[in-house]
Amino acid sequence: MINKLKVACLQVSAREYSDRYDNKENILRMIDKAADTHPQLMVLPECVYPAYYISPLIVKNPFEFQQSTIELITEVKVRAKLYKCYIAFGIVETDIVKNILYNSALLINPEGKEVSRFRKSFLWHFDSHWFCEGDQYPVSETEFGKVGIFICADGRLPEIVRCLSLQGADILIDLTNWVTSGLEKENLTNPQVEYMIPTRALENRVWIIAANKIGMEAKTVLYCGKSAIFTPDGKVAKIASSCQEEILFYEISLEKAINKSIDNQINIIDDRIPELYSELVQPTDSLPIYSMMGKKSNPKNLNPVTAVVQMEFEDKFKKYLQKIEFFINNLLEQEVNIIVFPECDFVFPENGEEIIDKLKQITKGRKVLCAITLIEKSNGSYYKTTFLIESGKLRGKYRKTHLEREEKNLFTSGNLGLPVFKTSYGYIGVMIGYEGIFPEIARILTLKGADIIIWPSKFSNDRQINICRSRGAENKIFIACSNSICHQGIGHSLIVSPSGQILTSCLGKTEQASLSSLELLLSRNKEIVPHTNTILNRKPKTYKILLNNI
Repeated sequence: MINKLKVACLQVSAREYSDRYDNKENILRMIDKAADTHPQLMVLPECVYPAYYISPLIVKNPFEFQQSTIELITEVKVRAKLYKCYIAFGIVETDIVKNILYNSALLINPEGKEVSRFRKSFLWHFDSHWFCEGDQYPVSETEFGKVGIFICADGRLPEIVRCLSLQGADILIDLTNWVTSGLEKENLTNPQVEYMIPTRALENRVWIIAANKIGMEAKTVLYCGKSAIFTPDGKVAKIASSCQEEILFYEISLEKAINKSIDNQINIIDDRIPELYSELVQPTDSLPIYSMMGKKSNPKNLNPVTAVVQMEFEDKFKKYLQKIEFFINNLLEQEVNIIVFPECDFVFPENGEEIIDKLKQITKGRKVLCAITLIEKSNGSYYKTTFLIESGKLRGKYRKTHLEREEKNLFTSGNLGLPVFKTSYGYIGVMIGYEGIFPEIARILTLKGADIIIWPSKFSNDRQINICRSRGAENKIFIACSNSICHQGIGHSLIVSPSGQILTSCLGKTEQASLSSLELLLSRNKEIVPHTNTILNRKPKTYKILLNNI
């Protein structure tokens, strides 16, 4: 297998359906131009032909473009063989027998043969009016490794990319039509390119090659360009403009995707715990979230004010307690209802019960819930545990299940599952530290009905920011991440909304609390745009591989 892969992303101009013949010539012209640098893989956008917006208002006969599509596919196959490269491109696929259309991606090999066909599974907004959903996630063997494909909004569901990754794909191709809006075409963007696709790359330790359009279709569908290469570290290796037709070249180092460890702390394949993930494949209407979405009753406190705290962990126990009490009292004066303290290090393991008792005293008779993460000793074992203490009572606790490398010799993996706790301030789920990188955990907490996920952590590299925003947007849920400033912890705690927007955040390496009011009803509405629901449009039957031990 080769170690380097030369890639070309072809960022083409969007054209109206009526201009499809000019579009076809432009596509072939750009393939010819890209071939001058001898890439081994070319990637073109979603529905590059005949168009993405094929409303019946525009396309009177949905099969009138079938013949010209076949002609384009033939031309692409000829060029793949001529230029000895793979070409991935998006088309509108017609099934005349069933009288249906698919939003499809084809992968053509250097012999000019089709080796993979992927049909978009998670349809977006109006495209569900004319496209049918796909339900398979094929991976293809190539001389540079296993390759998977997904299309645009598929990247918003962590399950789809995870299914491709678990089949061994180290290279993922994202054919996309990222839509956008903005005041200036030079500054257009989209949540997927900003933080969701970087998160997909990181949480699976894969390369992602994304090709997008620029311009507009039907005077209503504006594209943000920004075709890009994303590294297995979740970084942008190279990115195109938001408004220019161009070809983005990059040479991928395939070795970077072999190691599935992140920061030498977790392995995103080996450290999964599939026995905890059964909800991922259960019928949606059997899960708590389904009944909660349909409930007319609302949480008692619709808009809890929530704060994330950054603090130094004092080495003297008394000072530590004083600091905890200081933050609680100050935040109560500001009418905060939920206070989230950061992930701890191995501090005061013998004083856990005393700390809990102190928090019960401080919060008794007061309208507040504190989430504090401590070392819990039980039956000779140590657990990293988050305790939820509300108004002087223990509401529940979560023991960290996905331990990091440095923790495995100190702690026992949690044995309480992935619970969601009913509180006066909505339903709350918990994840701790690096386990927030596993998309399965936040998804399961969402499926179990969480309105808010609290995330005590101690990242030294700001991984929490993109991940926090992605977990919020992909689950349509509030995420409150309190990131430590102790030792290597960088701070930058934040709270994000169900749309992935940062509601409030903290400075780096600074003792601070920051707060925001959370409108919990936003977590009960899982519709991203009309006809696109992050829960109801999942396909649990197709996610069986998520329960496999790889």
